[in-house]
Amino acid sequence: MKYISGLIGVLLGLFVLSGDGVAEDAKMQFSGVVLVQGDNPVLRDFTRWLSRKADYTMVPAYADSYQSVSESLKEHGNDLAWTCGAPFAHDHVTDGQLLVAVPLFQGKPVYHSLTITRSGRQEEKITDFAGQVLAYSDPRSNSGFVVPAYVLQEQGVDISRHFRLLLHTGMHEGSIRAVLEGLADVANVDEYVYVEYLKSHPLAKDKLKVVQRFGPYPFTPIVAGNRMPPDVLKRLQQALVGMAADKRGSEILGRLGLDGFVVKDASFYDPIVRMLSALHQ
Repeated sequence: MKYISGLIGVLLGLFVLSGDGVAEDAKMQFSGVVLVQGDNPVLRDFTRWLSRKADYTMVPAYADSYQSVSESLKEHGNDLAWTCGAPFAHDHVTDGQLLVAVPLFQGKPVYHSLTITRSGRQEEKITDFAGQVLAYSDPRSNSGFVVPAYVLQEQGVDISRHFRLLLHTGMHEGSIRAVLEGLADVANVDEYVYVEYLKSHPLAKDKLKVVQRFGPYPFTPIVAGNRMPPDVLKRLQQALVGMAADKRGSEILGRLGLDGFVVKDASFYDPIVRMLSALHQ
């Protein structure tokens, strides 16, 4: 009886650990800020590399929206995510989400929001597309929705009234395809995703043109839930900052089209905070 009682106690203990996530591997969540969602080999390799270097086991997971990332990190405070600057700016205040590191794109921790259309069209700026169809990746996307909404508002224009239709595509890649296929007249997309898309689809380069570039804005960050232990957070940051100097890490960065990572204070995202504040006034 003592043996059975002890065994039951161990099983119950394991059940409790599994229930609150402590006994399970943490997740590294990827959102629409990167090209190609789903079972992506480079994202799997990135997760494995970071897990080993930081001595923190994680498995890759894929989110269908920035909202789902926010909700998941709120529930699972030991997880990481590569998310958008606008959701982080909000979630840092409301949920205590932590900034882990910021990627370096073309040597800098910033990027632009690009307004794109098909080659041969005559429009020269986003306001020229009045009454047409705008494709956007996510309602919380900084480059895809917040920036064009803010730019138009600064000119006294409501984005929902300026366009005949706001086409929600779910990903920047989807917005690019919507323009290419004639489903949308114009789209605002993440510069980094656009550059990587053209690398993978070189024939699309001559079919698209960039009408306007807005920014630069703080790049899409690696973040963590508010229950990430401080010692683990430090190891993650050290690993990411040293990634470019690591042979395997440098190879993965090359496949991602990035130059490395830097650690920044959350105030680095204040320019996005100000845009969000202006839009919600």
